[in-house]
Amino acid sequence: MNCPLCDRTHEVDERKRVASIILKGEEVTYEERFYFCANAGEDENEFETGAMTNENLLNARNAYRIKKGLLTSCEIVKIRESYGLSQVDLAKLLGWGEATISRYESKAIQDEAYDTMLRLIKDNPLQALEFLKKNADKFTAMKRQEIRSKIVEKLDSYGKEYLTRQTYLK
Repeated sequence: MNCPLCDRTHEVDERKRVASIILKGEEVTYEERFYFCANAGEDENEFETGAMTNENLLNARNAYRIKKGLLTSCEIVKIRESYGLSQVDLAKLLGWGEATISRYESKAIQDEAYDTMLRLIKDNPLQALEFLKKNADKFTAMKRQEIRSKIVEKLDSYGKEYLTRQTYLK
């Protein structure tokens, strides 16, 4: 790689360490990746790419989420994928702005109210169906039917036992 520190092309070491940062007034620790150049001076021998910086920031934000009991960005992606939805479709399903899910999956930390709504549909397709009914006007008839089919498919995979338990829990 062309090293930006010593301005030579050579092999650099990729390293990891536990780092700390203050996010929203809370100190969190997370795993940080960086490159180390043995040819550079002692004071400036570490650097990271833009992709590493983004990954490190996401790791820090996820550490904050875990500390506060919020869903991580990966968990949000899994919820969305379990319904076969795009980021925009999940945001519309929940009645949110179109960019909201994209932000939560990549950089922003959701507040507890948004986290609760995501948890409502995480393991409860019936709740997802209720949100679809409530926000039906945000979708074309064809898209609405496509999303409904995916939710029903998920319900079917859970089986009658799941539906019975949900009825008793209410």
